[in-house]
Amino acid sequence: MFFKSAIFVFLVALVSIVSAEEKMVCHESPSYLIVEGQTGEVGTHFLVKYKSKKNQSSACEYSVKPGDFEIRNELAEYFLGLQGDLLILDSGTGPDPRGLFIWDLKKKKKVYSGRYSEAKIEPGYIKFWIETGVATDENCPDAKEWSAGGLGAAIETRVRLDFADFSATKSSEKRCSPRQ
Repeated sequence: MFFKSAIFVFLVALVSIVSAEEKMVCHESPSYLIVEGQTGEVGTHFLVKYKSKKNQSSACEYSVKPGDFEIRNELAEYFLGLQGDLLILDSGTGPDPRGLFIWDLKKKKKVYSGRYSEAKIEPGYIKFWIETGVATDENCPDAKEWSAGGLGAAIETRVRLDFADFSATKSSEKRCSPRQ
């Protein structure tokens, strides 16, 4: 009986290792290799491997070595983008709005956090929607329908966040969006 149990434990451990390797995802730029690590729950750990030479190749494996920088999952973070020295993370387990975190990989610190809906990353900036007002039947024709279905609603404004100084510029674009 002990022998059968030992084989079962070994096979379960082996399957877990294989599963983790199959889910390994990496993102690369000329200066960084970002390795996503499984948490066993929602969200992702991120391992930042710094390249000493431009376009240096590194293995896509979550193995922390001296000089690496590890960002541990706190609020169900997921990869959204990598631009220059900035790692852009999405956070949340449900529909919009979600969390937006930006890490400066040179400084090894979080430089921005906020809420967003529908982000689009462009060179030098990111555009997204933020909640800026209360939805009413007058300013949001779909609010009644969403309310009947158990949802709320909010007014959102399109914003452009500049990566150089993290200044946010609101546009004149507005919309009504459902809320869970």
